[in-house]
Amino acid sequence: MGRCFSVSHSESLGFYVHIPFCKSRCSYCDFVSYTDFSDMEIYFNCLNKEIEMWSRLLGIRKIDTVYIGGGTPSDVPTVCLSKILSCIERSFCLIDPEITIEVNPDFSGFADLKNLGVNRLSMGLQAADDVVLKAVRRRHSVFDFQRAYERASACFDNVNVDFIVGLPYESHETIVKDLEIIERYRPKHVSVYILEVHKEKEMNLKIDPDRTAIHHEILVSELEKLGYERYEISNFSLPGYRCKHNLKYWNNDDYIGVGVSSGGHIESKRYVNVSELQRYLELIEANEFAFEFFHHNDSFEELRETLFMSLRLCEGVKIEKLKEIVPKINLNELVAMFPDQLVLERDRLRMTEAGMDFSCSLLSEIIDKDTLLRVTGGE
Repeated sequence: MGRCFSVSHSESLGFYVHIPFCKSRCSYCDFVSYTDFSDMEIYFNCLNKEIEMWSRLLGIRKIDTVYIGGGTPSDVPTVCLSKILSCIERSFCLIDPEITIEVNPDFSGFADLKNLGVNRLSMGLQAADDVVLKAVRRRHSVFDFQRAYERASACFDNVNVDFIVGLPYESHETIVKDLEIIERYRPKHVSVYILEVHKEKEMNLKIDPDRTAIHHEILVSELEKLGYERYEISNFSLPGYRCKHNLKYWNNDDYIGVGVSSGGHIESKRYVNVSELQRYLELIEANEFAFEFFHHNDSFEELRETLFMSLRLCEGVKIEKLKEIVPKINLNELVAMFPDQLVLERDRLRMTEAGMDFSCSLLSEIIDKDTLLRVTGGE
């Protein structure tokens, strides 16, 4: 597998670690997570081993962002997280890194996380109403969140709070409560996601698209009035607090992902690890990478990925970057195909506000094979 990658030291990498353990599962959750912690110790041993495998393959690359997600990383002992961060530090060259960890609002060990070098938290409130929280099996209350946030803010300046729009029992009044929490605590970063219902959950969770759209529009509008910058479809920050790690995803930059179901993108290579825990453990213990999917993108595929990810950003994508991938791309023709949704502005291609409102369907149309063949001349 080592021959699949060329070693480049031109840019710093991001690093994602997936912790699949969680004390409970919310009804909307579609991430790979397990409430059974019996394999936790062996899993963390395998994470360390996978990190070392990547270091041997790529060399001592620079890392400037680390993101620990899940699952619920705050549900595992802090000593496990300490070993992972120490292994990354030994195996790579950390350059003033942004280190983010996801925490549940029933967590209290914030000082311990700070002592590990963590400097950014992402806290999943989801809704500021106990009836809504109970309906989707969140195990915390609004009071729990308030207590946790106040403790967290004593240790951390940079905290993100997650919200989901479209949950059961949501109303105009609950959206107002969300905004009151934001105005009261002024987190540096806010993420607002629209609930996605997958087939196996449709019997329990149903979305009212019209109501959800109205509620989402209210949140977006009011967040901007509160001084938050919408820099990506679902993400808002106060000036200077954009999430550096997630910007790597949206710019289609390079990052390593370790752990079950995690993925990575390195020099046009795209991979995703297996999503079954036992299979992951077997492969890593056998000194094999745990790839379920591995593909070397050609220029056309890299263009599709870059457009799909980067156009999520309100600033869009640099024209120079697109032309580096496919020099003959005709961006004027692409804009002409979507005149109300796309615009060329100075050195960037971006979505208009109307485009952002219908981003899911628009992005699918933009990266459609026939569309891209037309604007690249079949290249």
